[in-house]
Amino acid sequence: FAVVGPWSAASADQAFHTVQLPLMPLGSAPLHSGFVIDTHANGPTIYAHEVYQLNGAQPRTTYQVQLLGFVNGTDCMGTPIVTIPETTLQTNASGNGAADKFFAPSDVTPFRGNTWQLQWQIIGTDGNVAYQTPCARVTLD
Repeated sequence: FAVVGPWSAASADQAFHTVQLPLMPLGSAPLHSGFVIDTHANGPTIYAHEVYQLNGAQPRTTYQVQLLGFVNGTDCMGTPIVTIPETTLQTNASGNGAADKFFAPSDVTPFRGNTWQLQWQIIGTDGNVAYQTPCARVTLD
Protein backbone atom coordinates (compact mmCIF):
# COMPACT_ATOMS: atom_id res chain seq x y z
CA PHE A 1 0.00 0.00 0.00
CA ALA A 2 1.53 3.33 -1.00
CA VAL A 3 0.49 6.90 -0.44
CA VAL A 4 1.34 9.32 -3.19
CA GLY A 5 1.09 13.08 -2.92
CA PRO A 6 2.50 16.06 -1.09
CA TRP A 7 2.66 15.91 2.68
CA SER A 8 4.58 17.44 5.52
CA ALA A 9 5.39 16.08 8.91
CA ALA A 10 5.79 17.99 12.12
CA SER A 11 8.61 16.70 14.24
CA ALA A 12 8.90 17.12 17.95
CA ASP A 13 11.46 19.51 19.34
CA GLN A 14 14.85 17.81 19.59
CA ALA A 15 16.23 20.31 22.14
CA PHE A 16 13.28 20.16 24.54
CA HIS A 17 11.15 17.17 25.46
CA THR A 18 7.59 17.39 26.75
CA VAL A 19 7.35 17.93 30.50
CA GLN A 20 4.56 17.64 33.02
CA LEU A 21 5.18 19.86 36.03
CA PRO A 22 3.13 19.67 39.22
CA LEU A 23 1.29 22.73 40.43
CA MET A 24 1.84 23.29 44.15
CA PRO A 25 -0.49 25.35 46.33
CA LEU A 26 0.87 28.39 48.12
CA GLY A 27 -0.51 29.40 51.51
CA SER A 28 -3.92 27.93 52.23
CA ALA A 29 -5.06 27.49 48.61
CA PRO A 30 -6.96 24.18 48.34
CA LEU A 31 -5.74 21.64 45.77
CA HIS A 32 -5.97 17.87 45.35
CA SER A 33 -3.74 17.86 42.28
CA GLY A 34 -2.70 20.06 39.40
CA PHE A 35 -0.15 20.26 36.63
CA VAL A 36 1.16 22.06 33.57
CA ILE A 37 2.14 20.14 30.43
CA ASP A 38 4.53 21.93 28.08
CA THR A 39 4.98 20.43 24.59
CA HIS A 40 7.08 21.92 21.80
CA ALA A 41 6.02 20.82 18.32
CA ASN A 42 8.27 23.27 16.44
CA GLY A 43 5.78 23.16 13.59
CA PRO A 44 5.12 25.83 10.98
CA THR A 45 1.82 26.79 12.66
CA ILE A 46 2.19 25.62 16.27
CA TYR A 47 5.50 26.08 18.07
CA ALA A 48 4.27 24.98 21.51
CA HIS A 49 1.14 23.80 23.29
CA GLU A 50 0.61 24.15 27.04
CA VAL A 51 -2.13 22.49 29.11
CA TYR A 52 -3.10 23.60 32.64
CA GLN A 53 -5.16 21.42 35.02
CA LEU A 54 -6.49 21.99 38.55
CA ASN A 55 -8.38 19.39 40.61
CA GLY A 56 -9.90 20.29 43.97
CA ALA A 57 -9.01 23.98 43.79
CA GLN A 58 -11.30 26.81 44.88
CA PRO A 59 -14.76 26.12 43.36
CA ARG A 60 -16.26 28.43 40.74
CA THR A 61 -13.19 30.61 40.46
CA THR A 62 -11.56 32.25 37.46
CA TYR A 63 -7.77 32.09 37.65
CA GLN A 64 -5.17 33.83 35.49
CA VAL A 65 -2.31 31.67 34.19
CA GLN A 66 1.03 33.43 33.75
CA LEU A 67 4.51 32.35 32.75
CA LEU A 68 7.65 33.82 34.32
CA GLY A 69 10.91 33.70 32.37
CA PHE A 70 14.40 33.93 33.85
CA VAL A 71 17.51 33.72 31.62
CA ASN A 72 20.40 33.52 34.07
CA GLY A 73 21.03 30.96 36.77
CA THR A 74 19.51 27.60 37.44
CA ASP A 75 16.47 28.62 39.45
CA CYS A 76 13.52 30.98 39.27
CA MET A 77 14.59 33.38 41.98
CA GLY A 78 14.62 37.15 41.74
CA THR A 79 12.83 39.29 39.21
CA PRO A 80 11.79 37.59 35.97
CA ILE A 81 13.00 39.07 32.69
CA VAL A 82 9.59 38.46 31.17
CA THR A 83 6.10 37.80 32.54
CA ILE A 84 3.60 36.51 30.00
CA PRO A 85 -0.12 36.42 30.81
CA GLU A 86 -1.24 33.25 29.06
CA THR A 87 -4.94 32.51 29.58
CA THR A 88 -7.68 32.12 32.16
CA LEU A 89 -8.75 28.90 33.84
CA GLN A 90 -12.28 28.52 35.24
CA THR A 91 -13.07 25.91 37.92
CA ASN A 92 -16.43 24.20 38.33
CA ALA A 93 -18.41 23.51 41.53
CA SER A 94 -15.89 20.80 42.49
CA GLY A 95 -12.90 23.07 41.95
CA ASN A 96 -11.83 21.28 38.76
CA GLY A 97 -10.76 23.18 35.68
CA ALA A 98 -8.55 23.01 32.63
CA ALA A 99 -7.28 25.40 29.98
CA ASP A 100 -4.65 25.43 27.29
CA LYS A 101 -2.62 27.82 25.18
CA PHE A 102 -1.07 27.45 21.72
CA PHE A 103 2.00 29.45 20.70
CA ALA A 104 2.76 30.26 17.08
CA PRO A 105 6.41 30.44 15.96
CA SER A 106 6.09 34.25 15.79
CA ASP A 107 5.05 34.34 19.48
CA VAL A 108 8.45 33.02 20.58
CA THR A 109 10.73 34.65 17.99
CA PRO A 110 12.16 37.25 20.43
CA PHE A 111 12.96 34.51 22.98
CA ARG A 112 14.56 31.88 20.73
CA GLY A 113 18.21 30.94 20.94
CA ASN A 114 18.27 31.09 24.74
CA THR A 115 17.92 28.67 27.58
CA TRP A 116 15.27 29.87 30.00
CA GLN A 117 14.29 29.02 33.54
CA LEU A 118 10.48 29.00 33.43
CA GLN A 119 7.84 28.92 36.13
CA TRP A 120 4.08 28.85 35.62
CA GLN A 121 1.83 30.55 38.17
CA ILE A 122 -1.91 30.46 38.69
CA ILE A 123 -3.17 33.78 40.07
CA GLY A 124 -6.35 33.93 42.17
CA THR A 125 -9.07 36.57 42.03
CA ASP A 126 -7.31 38.40 44.90
CA GLY A 127 -4.26 38.93 42.67
CA ASN A 128 -2.04 36.57 44.68
CA VAL A 129 -0.27 33.47 43.40
CA ALA A 130 -2.37 30.48 44.44
CA TYR A 131 -0.38 27.73 42.66
CA GLN A 132 2.97 27.47 40.93
CA THR A 133 5.23 24.92 39.29
CA PRO A 134 8.82 24.17 40.15
CA CYS A 135 11.40 25.90 37.99
CA ALA A 136 11.92 24.22 34.59
CA ARG A 137 14.89 24.61 32.25
CA VAL A 138 13.72 25.13 28.65
CA THR A 139 15.82 25.75 25.54
CA LEU A 140 13.99 27.62 22.78
CA ASP A 141 15.64 26.71 19.53
